[in-house]
Amino acid sequence: MMCAVADALDRWTRRCPSTAGPSDDTAGLADALRPPDPPMTPPEPRLPLLTRALTGPPGRWLLPLGALTGLLLLYSVSAPGGYFGPALLGGVLALTLAVIWIPRFVVGLARADGRPGLRRHWARWAAVPLMAAVVAGLGSAGVPQDVRFALSRASLEQAAQAVSTGAEPEGGSRRIGLFSVSSVVKTGGGVSFGLPDTGFLDTHGFAWFPAGAPPEEPETSYEHLEGPWYEWRRTW
Repeated sequence: MMCAVADALDRWTRRCPSTAGPSDDTAGLADALRPPDPPMTPPEPRLPLLTRALTGPPGRWLLPLGALTGLLLLYSVSAPGGYFGPALLGGVLALTLAVIWIPRFVVGLARADGRPGLRRHWARWAAVPLMAAVVAGLGSAGVPQDVRFALSRASLEQAAQAVSTGAEPEGGSRRIGLFSVSSVVKTGGGVSFGLPDTGFLDTHGFAWFPAGAPPEEPETSYEHLEGPWYEWRRTW
């Protein structure tokens, strides 16, 4: 230690002129005794573009795509027999989301530089599987159709009562409540409503039978919904 101080004083003596004032001597001595600055730590290297893409959290377009897929799938099961077109499109989008999300999550979990991002953006990572669980639960419980029918029941019942009392049903497709109806037919003591674009090869719709159970028909089956309302299916 004494040797280091002596060396610093020697360097300061040789560097400072004899005419330097007391304040200059003090500043020079402080500079001589100051330890050298530590070497600068180089910045961490930026991850390659492919690594950032594979380990980055869902966002921008992936989360909105997940929401759109969920809405399509819920709409596809909101009527008897379901809607084949939206169900097919929603299934393709769901498969696309799974192909994108699962490898990214596995890569982020497997890499040491990806796990901090999983913890930091856990909400965005959990959004897609959470939406999938909600859509699967609502769809399997029949909630979309129940809600849509409940909101349309008053309009459907008004149309059914009008036809049953002798009013001529309107021809062509029209909208009753939240459903597009292709036909309204008086049949067997009740009224049936045909729903276009439902099912794949069969025809589906609602039926209103206020007097009791619907009559048996060879190609038509009925499933009771609530009160005088039934869901019907006609096979070809």
